[in-house]
Amino acid sequence: MSNNRWSDLITVLYSGKNVIQSMMNKPVGSNQFISKFNNHNTASTKLDLNIDKNKNNDKNSGFQLILDDDSGLQLTDDQKNPEITYIKSKGYAIPSSQTSRFLHFSKLALGMGVGFLGEYTKRSLSAQDQQHSSMFSDSNAERMADSFSRMRGAALKVGQVLSIQDENLLPPKFVEILEKVRKSANPMPRDQLMATMEEELGEKWRENFEVFEEEPVAAASIGQVHRAVLKDGMVVAVKVQYPGVADSISSDIRNLIGLLKMVVPETAFIDKSLESARKELLLETNYLNESENQRMFKKFLESSDVHPSLSKNMYVPEVIERLTTRRILTTEFVQGVAIDKINDQTHSQSSRDWISKNIINLCLAELFEFNMMQTDPNWTNFVVDFEKKRINLLDFGACRRYDMSFLKDYFKSIEAGVERDKQSVLDYSLSLGYLTGDENSLMLDAHSESVMILAEPFSKRYYNEQGISKYAFNDQQISKRIGKLIPVMLKNRLKPPPEETYSLHRKLSGCYLVCSKLKANINCTNLWKYYQAKFNEKLKDIK
Repeated sequence: MSNNRWSDLITVLYSGKNVIQSMMNKPVGSNQFISKFNNHNTASTKLDLNIDKNKNNDKNSGFQLILDDDSGLQLTDDQKNPEITYIKSKGYAIPSSQTSRFLHFSKLALGMGVGFLGEYTKRSLSAQDQQHSSMFSDSNAERMADSFSRMRGAALKVGQVLSIQDENLLPPKFVEILEKVRKSANPMPRDQLMATMEEELGEKWRENFEVFEEEPVAAASIGQVHRAVLKDGMVVAVKVQYPGVADSISSDIRNLIGLLKMVVPETAFIDKSLESARKELLLETNYLNESENQRMFKKFLESSDVHPSLSKNMYVPEVIERLTTRRILTTEFVQGVAIDKINDQTHSQSSRDWISKNIINLCLAELFEFNMMQTDPNWTNFVVDFEKKRINLLDFGACRRYDMSFLKDYFKSIEAGVERDKQSVLDYSLSLGYLTGDENSLMLDAHSESVMILAEPFSKRYYNEQGISKYAFNDQQISKRIGKLIPVMLKNRLKPPPEETYSLHRKLSGCYLVCSKLKANINCTNLWKYYQAKFNEKLKDIK
């Protein structure tokens, strides 16, 4: 992997600019109005923003909801939910001071630099394939996994995002090693756990529970999860935040910026990218905020207006408000199989298609119906309950609300991408602030193509042998094709993308990658038509 690809990847990390970094460059345009691009010369071309507010798109003037016939898609695998497993560890105290965390970052950077030189020398002497950078050696992956697991917080988020990258962006072995970062961090020591429970729920906190299991069932970047039983017999999940993690986020981001500026190109706008991540992470550390998000999503999915497949197939656990504070979140305990455990060797095509279609359905609903998105694509946030035939949705700390002023043009850009209307894609990109109007033709071509690739699953151009609209995610290689456009956009773009798109595109790229890994072959066209009709009707109401 070239140094440019390394730089690009680091830019993305957890602002969402990973595989779909290009999509951040990517347009969000409109096929409804806006200017004409002049002749596309390699020299910069001035865009003239001239939106006709009165011109209506009459393609969708008839309001008709098109629902899929999903009768052929179902969870066909007869599988019991797995037994509960516990993290067997004495725990490691999280380094909480700015100085100690800076030293961890410095030690990691030094270790990776030494590892890079050693691996580079070894490969040079053995004339090995240099497709992937020596920076991504197995030894460096082990260094990152160990360091991030101990530090938690913002540092661990980096490792988790790296672990769900496409194999075209990172070597498979590197991703495999980092997967242990995503699946489990080091839990906190028992004394820190007990102190946090007492600080948040009082000295007699145990009186709220019939049983509280001290060994966690999960440990992640910000907190760890314990299984417990309330006095009324309800089984709950108690998420306990690591002490000091909220205070460490800003210093972690500063340390990351300092380190990454050494390898990231200026056009990656790393400061803006990581500032967006900082704000998002600070929100995640307030579990009261997360509990509100979770209640909102539960309400959305139980609404009579939601797509019927979502209300039937998606489930949000109940929040126990009386046992929820800024640093403790108590919810209904749910079980199932995380989607990273599902593949074409273990589960049927029908089950994998059912899972994928529901995830795409939810993603479209979040954007164009809820106007609010859970932006963390971590695969462990989607847990398939084969016994109850549903997908349990977890972790609502990273949620983002979007203004209609942004969504309107963003929707129109996707609509233009579906129709492969390059002019409208570029026009709406200018309207949204993706472009300045002075970009050269290389940037404009790469930018518009990335949007059209993003919108491709919703197009009517893809059919199976029976003439039914189907999109084979693994065959089409969305991530790989967009990845090839990234260097062009990094080199030629003139401004950072809209701030809203950092987390949005992280979620979209994660959803597409899930569908690719599940080798989904599904009809997304009717899903798109359903939300297209509803959103265009919504636009009429706000004019």
